[in-house]
This record gives sequence, structure tokens and C-alpha cells, in this order.
Amino acid sequence: MTQPLISVIIPVYNGRRYLDLCLQSVTGQTYRNIEVIIVDDGSTDGSGAVCDGYAADSRVTVIHKANEGQAVARNIALAQATGELVSFIDCDDWLEPQMYETMTADMSAAGADVAICGYWEEFTSHGKPVNGDGSTAVYSGSEALRLLLQGKIGSYLWTMLFRRNVIQEPMMVLRRYEDHATIFKWVSHAGKVVCHHQPLYHYRQLQGSSLHSYDDSSNDFFTAISERYHYVADHRLLPGWEAENRRLYLRGCLKITKDLVRKPVFTPAMRGHVCQVRDEIKAFLPITRREIGTKYYIRMKLLFYSIDVYRSILRATSLLSLHNKKHNKDLFGK
Repeated sequence: MTQPLISVIIPVYNGRRYLDLCLQSVTGQTYRNIEVIIVDDGSTDGSGAVCDGYAADSRVTVIHKANEGQAVARNIALAQATGELVSFIDCDDWLEPQMYETMTADMSAAGADVAICGYWEEFTSHGKPVNGDGSTAVYSGSEALRLLLQGKIGSYLWTMLFRRNVIQEPMMVLRRYEDHATIFKWVSHAGKVVCHHQPLYHYRQLQGSSLHSYDDSSNDFFTAISERYHYVADHRLLPGWEAENRRLYLRGCLKITKDLVRKPVFTPAMRGHVCQVRDEIKAFLPITRREIGTKYYIRMKLLFYSIDVYRSILRATSLLSLHNKKHNKDLFGK
């Protein structure tokens, strides 16, 4: 039986230190029918030359462009992709040799449009498997969508293999959280989704990566959760789930304000963003304690009363929580 072509999309920005391991793990897959589309997104560290070296493999295409971010790079590659299946890889990570062979077999066996695997969190000194118990679950598209919106299935592009026909929207262009704002749409077009809890992807934990350093990306998270709420509501994707969709959105908005006011430095821009999110929450009034839960309801009331009081109380409770954790550690051992 002919293997379907997989388009493997890899945006690269200043990843020279890790590129060889990543690209060798892709081109060395036991599943051979792949096209690899590498987008050098304006790298300044020599990454482009490393990418060009892999173009000797006829399956590899390299695109060089000015830096515009991962989402734009992925959309450019998607426009050129010809595969029946599509995978997205980050340039500082690597794959198990049998990743695509395993995932295509899972898709075929389940008749699925999306396959999801487990992964390894790779720290400097050790690796930690996530979703690695070996079990397999098959969901309808609507079941998978609910689980994804609830955070029970992660919105991680790099653990997923998609049939091209479910990718009906471009990636939303954000600095961060573009996968959070996009993947759920693709899953909504799937008939079935198969989750195989076998860690096949190695996710490198880098201190300077977008997930391990802070800038004011709360605007992007707000945009992403707003996109989720409105897209699901406007397209009436999950009949009977409207109240849960609203609850998740309101709690997500309150989480943004909590994370912002707990920062050591609270800038005028951050205050302005808290005001913006607060106004969005007010547009949903009345909101009951039962709807969002006691903890979130109390936070909402404090936020409406005074941003300064809200910040003082949440900062104090954060410091108390850290103290209790340290105290418990001292009491009960290392």
C-alpha cells in the first residue's frame, strides 16, 4: 500500500545550535515518504546555511525570508505543502525515529483525521515523559474538541499529525499562543481524533524560549481565548455546551488578570490591559458564583471593586502560597 505523503513544516529562527539533531531526526524517519519544508525566518546565526546543507536531500525545500514570526512562516509553508498529511516541528526539538510510522498507523487503524502522540520534556539533566502510559483513545471530532477546550488535550502543534483537509484556516498570527487560537478550529473539522499516549516527540526545555521567559504576551493569550469563545459560539459547534464555553472564557479572562497583577513589576501598559479584560468580563454580567466557582467569583468582585486592592490581595496570597510550599517541604523532607 502506498504511504501518504507527509508535509513536515519547520520554521527556523536562530536555532543553529540544535538544528542538526532536529533535521537528522526528521530526514532519518523510518517513514520515508515525506517532504520537508524549512522556512528560515530571517536567522542571523548561520541557521540558513545549515538548512541549505539539508537541501541535498531531494525531499527537503528551504525558504529564506525576513523575520515575521512562526505563524507567518508556517502559513507560507502550508501554502506550498502538497502532502495529504501535515506535521509541524520546532527547530530546537527532535523526533523518535518511528514517530511518523507510528502515527500514520494509528490514523489508519482508527480512521482518524488527526493523530496525537505523547512527548518527552527534555531538561538539561534529564527527560520526563508526558502522556506516556502507552494507552490509545479514539474520540469523535466533537468529543476531542470539548477535551481540547477544557485543556484535557494539549494544544501543541508538534504532537499532532493532521489530514490536510482539516486545515481549513490559516494559523492566527500572534507572537505567542497562535496554536491555542488555531488548533481547535482544525480539530472541529475532524471526524475522529486518535490519541496514542506513547512519547514520540522530544520537547526541549529552553530557558530563553517563548514558554520559559516573560514578556507582555497576555494580549496574545486574551486574543486566543477570545477567538476560541467567539468561534465556537458563532459557528454553533457544540450544541448544549454554550454555558460551558462561556464559563471557560470568563475563567480564562480572570486568569489573565491574576497573572498580570502578580508580576513583580506592574507597568501602566499592564494596568491598561487589566482594565480592558475587566471591561470584557463586565459585558457578560450578570455572572453568578455558581457559574464560575467561588474562587473566581471572589476575584471578580475584587477586580470590579479596585484594581489596586485586587493586586494587593492577590500578591499577598501568592507570597503566602509560596511560603506554605517551602514550609511543607521543610517539614516533610526534600
